[in-house]
Amino acid sequence: MRNVHALSLLCASLVSGAWCHAQSEVVATPFTRSSLIEAQELDSERLKTLNEFVRLSPDKQSRSALSRGFCKPVITQPTPSPEHVKLALALVESDIAAVISLGSQDTDPNQGTPVRYSIEFDLDHVTLRSSSPRYQSQATGLRVAYPHDSSLPVWFESKGGGGVLFMVPPVRDCSVQFVVACPRTYSNSRTLDDSKLTVTGVKYVISSKADGLFQAINGEERKVVASTLATERVPLPSPWFSENISKETPNSSIRVQKQLDPLSAPGVFSPVTAPFRDAVEAHLEFGTTSSVQRVVRSRATVELAPFAIESSQPIRIERSDVPLTPGSCIVISRRKETHY
Repeated sequence: MRNVHALSLLCASLVSGAWCHAQSEVVATPFTRSSLIEAQELDSERLKTLNEFVRLSPDKQSRSALSRGFCKPVITQPTPSPEHVKLALALVESDIAAVISLGSQDTDPNQGTPVRYSIEFDLDHVTLRSSSPRYQSQATGLRVAYPHDSSLPVWFESKGGGGVLFMVPPVRDCSVQFVVACPRTYSNSRTLDDSKLTVTGVKYVISSKADGLFQAINGEERKVVASTLATERVPLPSPWFSENISKETPNSSIRVQKQLDPLSAPGVFSPVTAPFRDAVEAHLEFGTTSSVQRVVRSRATVELAPFAIESSQPIRIERSDVPLTPGSCIVISRRKETHY
């Protein structure tokens, strides 16, 4: 509104008022008509922190090595103004878990041979599951609490040489949470050697909730649209949105429940080559019957990026130091942001 006011003052000083009148008109914002969104890259400051952290030796991967802004929640509040739509209820939540398929680049990710791992992030722990764990005790997966200070190595051995060394960092209560996954085989010489496996496919399991309610003004019809939006590789239910128009209290909601076991959840693997990212968003739009006046949204993004370990590093596994040999690894991250 400050820009419109400044424009009005400028128009008053000009001879021609027709141009000014046209420019000062507020352009109506249409309601969302597509469920497709684009996943955004992590901001440059936090991306720099992440890249520097994963390249540290494990004994130096401490919480203090993460910048102050890395873990800070991303919550954007609206700028107060008399024209801002006041809401009675605006609840938005979203989450996304990835299931990755490891194999060679010419392997079909939908076939049963490649080993698959699911990675589910929570505020205080990460849950790791394998489609073919070597030990029955790990059949239901590993629930790993984030360490308080330094990264924790977790050796998850799978059948057929599909083991992965996970490095779980101290990211409790962070808005960005991640693990480092290094596909390795345990050799006869008691080293973790590069298995040459890479991410060939991915599928996602999501959850989303959007509940919106606000008061109509002077008996005029108002509209609320609740929707679940996602990138192209993320499957969405049908319908993906719900809307309501009312002269009193327009309200709308839509929910997607997450499967308890991502590995067994239905869905087709999409062929991929890292790096890549995908996102899901709980989305609320409030306005008149034809124009959006306010948007509230919550987005969760998963991102995978490869990097290489250049030199051998000692890793502490079950009271023994095991050399992690040079080779490929993957950073798997999830971040959340909310905009009111």
